[in-house]
Amino acid sequence: MVFEAITLVLALAAMALIGVGTIRTGVPPLPTSPGVRRTMMAMLPNQVTGVIAELGSGWGGLASALAGRYPECQVIGYELSPLPYWVARARQGLWPRANLEFRRADFMAAELSNVGLVVCYLYPGRMTELATKLRDELKPGTPVLSNFFALPHWQPVETRAAPDFWSSPVYLYAAAPDPPPQEPRP
Repeated sequence: MVFEAITLVLALAAMALIGVGTIRTGVPPLPTSPGVRRTMMAMLPNQVTGVIAELGSGWGGLASALAGRYPECQVIGYELSPLPYWVARARQGLWPRANLEFRRADFMAAELSNVGLVVCYLYPGRMTELATKLRDELKPGTPVLSNFFALPHWQPVETRAAPDFWSSPVYLYAAAPDPPPQEPRP
């Protein structure tokens, strides 16, 4: 009876933590499916210069795969939702990668000018905000890889459908230089 009560309390606490994170971020933490992860990894450049940022790193699986793929690069996973963040940190403790760090922080407040690759799986409203931030901060040509949701007003370099139930689209972009300023009209 005690074991069942403890299990129930832990399950309710986990659901509450996920609920708080979902309310705060506007989206539940969803893991990247294996088919989507394979598609994303296949679309990545062979080499990356600079930090790799996974924006909304959730449970940490994709960030860990990125750290394994690019051992010479620092990988930073940003996550606001408490339970997925703690699970990612626990995974890092069990299977450490020296080049992987998780931050419980809002990536919109992070400085991304030194980033050499951005990876994300966010909802449309956040992608709209992110499009402007990335345009303002990334160096021209910096790759941006997005699972399922497109960056508004960005032209993908490549789009693939993942071999999953939804044929999830994966978009690869290259950050463009700022457009030249418009001459004021008389």
